[in-house]
Amino acid sequence: MDANASKQHLYDLAKELGVTGRSSMTKQELVKAIDKANKRKTAKARSK
Repeated sequence: MDANASKQHLYDLAKELGVTGRSSMTKQELVKAIDKANKRKTAKARSK
């Protein structure tokens, strides 16, 4: 995850990952939420 990405790019990634509450998040919060969502997605894929 590139914390230097634009807020719009981070917002779009969060949207793709289904992060809720993204519209009111700061860039830093978006980075954390995307990281968390990616870890969940990876864990789910590995458990199959």
